[in-house]
Amino acid sequence: MTAIDFHAHHSPLGAYATFTCGRFSAGGGLTVQAAKPADHELVIGWVEPSRQVHCLPFVRKRDLTVSGLDDALPPPPPLDQAVGASTLSSFGDSGAKRGRVRRQVLDDVVRAYLLGTDTWTSGDFSFSIATPVAALPDPDRDGGLALARAAIPAITVRLTLDNRTSKVPRKLIFALGPNQGCHVIDGVGDGVLAAGWGRDAAVAAPAAPGRELLLEWSETDFLATGRINHLGSMCGFTQEVAAGVIGVLDLVLVTHRQGSVTTGMDASFWYLRAFPTIETAINAAVERIGDLRAAAEAMDRDARWLALDADRRHLVAHAERSYWGNTWLLDRGGKPMWVVLEGEYAMHNTFDLTVDMVFYELARNPWTVANVLDQFVDRYSYHDTLARPVTGAERHGHHTFARDPAQIFAYVPAPAESGLPGGISFCHDMGVGGHFTAQGRSSYECSRLAGCFSYMTAEQLLNWILCGASYLLAPGGEAALAWGKDRRHIFAACLESLLNRDDPDPARRNGVISLDSSRCDGGWEITTYDSLDPSLGQARNNLYLAVKGFAAWLGLERVFTLLGDAGRAAEARAGAERAARTVASRFDPKLGYIPAVFEAGNVSAIIPAIEGLSFPLAWGLKPALAGDGPYADLIAALDRHLRAVLKPGLCLFPDQGWKLSSTSGNSWLSKIFLCQVVAERVFGLAPAQASHAAHWRWQVEGSKDWAMTDQCLDGVACGSRYYPRCVTADLWLQG
Repeated sequence: MTAIDFHAHHSPLGAYATFTCGRFSAGGGLTVQAAKPADHELVIGWVEPSRQVHCLPFVRKRDLTVSGLDDALPPPPPLDQAVGASTLSSFGDSGAKRGRVRRQVLDDVVRAYLLGTDTWTSGDFSFSIATPVAALPDPDRDGGLALARAAIPAITVRLTLDNRTSKVPRKLIFALGPNQGCHVIDGVGDGVLAAGWGRDAAVAAPAAPGRELLLEWSETDFLATGRINHLGSMCGFTQEVAAGVIGVLDLVLVTHRQGSVTTGMDASFWYLRAFPTIETAINAAVERIGDLRAAAEAMDRDARWLALDADRRHLVAHAERSYWGNTWLLDRGGKPMWVVLEGEYAMHNTFDLTVDMVFYELARNPWTVANVLDQFVDRYSYHDTLARPVTGAERHGHHTFARDPAQIFAYVPAPAESGLPGGISFCHDMGVGGHFTAQGRSSYECSRLAGCFSYMTAEQLLNWILCGASYLLAPGGEAALAWGKDRRHIFAACLESLLNRDDPDPARRNGVISLDSSRCDGGWEITTYDSLDPSLGQARNNLYLAVKGFAAWLGLERVFTLLGDAGRAAEARAGAERAARTVASRFDPKLGYIPAVFEAGNVSAIIPAIEGLSFPLAWGLKPALAGDGPYADLIAALDRHLRAVLKPGLCLFPDQGWKLSSTSGNSWLSKIFLCQVVAERVFGLAPAQASHAAHWRWQVEGSKDWAMTDQCLDGVACGSRYYPRCVTADLWLQG
């Protein structure tokens, strides 16, 4: 039986907010600008006339004290007196004895984890969360107000109780807390009930017979007294369901923040243009309850998603939810600014994520890709010089790739040669935790390191090229072509920079990154695989980065051809040819594969040798990937490599999960998904079903406290939790 005990994001689009729940005994709740799940009490279920609460297993406490002050008031009536009643008085709302009350956790719970809805069912009760995804309107084409309306900061949930076979009335209940500043929201429209906590969050519903707003110390206090207690710290709703009918309680969970929500540079939420107050957001969300749910239910019927096996369906649904939970649509000086946060680390627009999420975003919101690329150019680009490092036995520095912060800082000696021509590149990120860093600086990168937190200058250059080419080469891109013409000089600067990072001396070029940025100040450049060993961590002469560079050369060739610059297109093609020859020549017949690093006797085997091919695959460059095409030797070498390393003891875990490096237990699921798509569509090597099952098990067992997690050590979450990048799984739907 598939595990159901795991947290999941449930989020609006671009609101950097989430309702997280699903983990047994862990609570959950609604957060804004948070990098981890809420841990509030979460009581969702139904109540019998005796006031016994039957709730889903999210609750953190099973026993609690009724704190009602009216000790002398009588207990509720016997069940036989309540038969056929349909009024709240059946629940003895006049008071209760102070004492212990045990919440009865529902058993035999079934979870239907679908693309648009997440539904829990136990007997005649169900609870369903709807999180529809739609293309965000292009503000230049459709207008800023249309974009703001689409980014409504709300999700809808539904509680259902089938009371047709019962002889007594029951109540549905949804309550969460404790929250500071709980209050009734009086400024909403007629026919709407709402309660909030602070100024940031609310739960609301249309007014209806038998529906009551709950505000008390606990749900049991409210059931005991039937009153609003303005000192209370738990809020929600109850809905009476008469005997013989089906009762439904539709609610909206709304988040809202006014004013500037950032530092470093001021920006506010874009949705404020359509919803300037929380009351306006509540009213709009209540009006759209039906539409939001219908859109989510339509996603559940997506034929492409349904065609996948169950494990991949779950992975796609899980990943998409966590992506949107990390999205932040900001208003900076009247212009929209798209930001995706890096999960638990909360870095802004980490370029290593942007480049992998580009496939997902281009299929939905292409304008966001250009928006982020422009942010990198305008504020987070820089120019450097290059250093030729000491290599081999001459180098005496300590090269450390470790997850222990105490081990990652390593002083390294000065390079053999410095001040070589470099060029443009881009920062790893734009800030962290709501703070935007200064012009040309990331929050992550530091000098004089060889390992975690060092610079990723070469990789970020490749990332801008690959994202820019992907945007420009996407189908139906008249706006993209205009953008490309405006950014022609940036593409030209990227080509020059990439040539120099191969080597400023044309006679020494081989198509592969061989130099380190002066920003390292004697350190070594690293890759996005920062916490692996050097097999994937070192940027220089790295197989993974070499093939990613090959893709960048191909992208530049296509871009300059499209822009009518034949000279630069020829230069880029020459770079691709050099890279292809170099990688193919590194195939080691004795090992049976290509070593991960082209120096120091490295013999690690890696799967991401093929990762970079995801881009020419997405661009439709079939000849470049063909076994009899212009790069046939490269494709043949990578084919032999992949078949050799996908074996137990090298790049397969015992459970058939994919192991990115033979010399490290660290694996990133987002990268595995990319490589699996390339393996199947370029090399005809379909992953075993057992691998998909293993990867889903890593989530529901190894990362159940967090929602989608990218980085797993031997199948257990070790970092990159609450993460957006795994939407690379969406490529399974794009084939």
